[in-house]
Amino acid sequence: MKTIIIGAGKVGFSIAQLLSSENQDVVVIEQDEDRLNIVNDNLDVQVVLGSGSSPATLEAAGVRSATMLIAVTEMDELNMIACLLAKQYGVKTTVARVRNTEYMETPIFSPEALLGVDLIINPERITAQEIVKIIRNPEALSVEYYADGRVQMLEIEIPPDSFLHGTRLRDLDTSSFVIVSIIRQHHTIVPAGNDILYSRDKIYVMAKTTLMTSVLNYLGIKSKKIENVTILGAGRTGCYLAKILERERWPINIKIIEKNTLRARKVESMLKNTLVVNGDGSDLELLRDENISVTDIFVSVTDDDRLNILSSLIAKSLGVKLTICKVKRSDLMPLVDQIGIDVTMSPRMLTAGAILKYIRRGDIVSVTVMGEEMAEMMELVAQPGSIAAGKKLSKIKFPSGSVLGAIVREDQVIIPSGEHEIKAHDHLMVCSISKSIPKVEKLFLKPNK
Repeated sequence: MKTIIIGAGKVGFSIAQLLSSENQDVVVIEQDEDRLNIVNDNLDVQVVLGSGSSPATLEAAGVRSATMLIAVTEMDELNMIACLLAKQYGVKTTVARVRNTEYMETPIFSPEALLGVDLIINPERITAQEIVKIIRNPEALSVEYYADGRVQMLEIEIPPDSFLHGTRLRDLDTSSFVIVSIIRQHHTIVPAGNDILYSRDKIYVMAKTTLMTSVLNYLGIKSKKIENVTILGAGRTGCYLAKILERERWPINIKIIEKNTLRARKVESMLKNTLVVNGDGSDLELLRDENISVTDIFVSVTDDDRLNILSSLIAKSLGVKLTICKVKRSDLMPLVDQIGIDVTMSPRMLTAGAILKYIRRGDIVSVTVMGEEMAEMMELVAQPGSIAAGKKLSKIKFPSGSVLGAIVREDQVIIPSGEHEIKAHDHLMVCSISKSIPKVEKLFLKPNK
């Protein structure tokens, strides 16, 4: 499959990196020569200098033989035009990153109306939706659902005083859950039974959604009650987040702090049950005056990484229980984790993860990018005639760096053991490092695909 990526920024680079690591045919188009040189020097992909809205550039990139085109430049209009042109050349699937809320919320610009765009991705909306998952599950650092919500995966951090510190995985009663990944000092581990857990490890736990509360209790993770949320930044992400929270079923007090006076007034008129405060979120006295210490969750989502980090640290020092910080610069992510901020959100990673499900083979239902080294959790369907169909797990040689987290068979959710058999049409949740993904696909998909 040949994929053309337009835009060599952070999102485009991440997607190209993922695909090239799987030996896929990738072409990157970029107008900025410096950005293009970074891609050319670091990735094994073809590069083309030019505009993605130019037919000549698209033809130079081989658009006539491309299966997919992904347009993720900073210009919404360019992204949409590139997708429209690609459709004229016969490209099967097109994806456009679109940030402008007018394009997202006006029916004339819906994917159904824009026949040239199969998927419209809005990074700010995706980020807000991910933050809401954390607010609903405050024990977790990230939350994902699979199999129409019947299977849940939480990322949690092992506390310093946890009984899990020094425990070998095989010594845990994992009959109702699977630890599918461990993040240790920014390194991703797909674990085996002999691996040992340590405090400050971040672990991804997969279980039946209805049993996740009891699994957390077993792991010693205490549940939290959320009543007050403060949002720093009334930009697109902050507004999306406040609107979603206003529709939540349980009572929640929402406050937005916004420095720009005009923006604060505009947002105040858009929201129904949110208190909007016009002020500087990095001002210690302002945060004290706003009783930030009683806030359960402080969410900093301005467009300034430094302001987000600073205000989160101040909120933490004032007694906020959980801080969520949006960070656009990937090189700052390890630093933010080390200085005490609880959850970091990368719009780049979230956008790349949302696009990934559209660049997989047809029998893969969804994809989640995990950790900085981009391990992936895939929900795929075992095909009749595949290598694994009809075999017990103990008889299947899984690729290194991959683990099966759950099996969904009709209405049944199975936490697998070696004695469980893979049957055709089973939905499987598989965690794998990027380089092993083709081997995982080979196990469960039809040989001729």
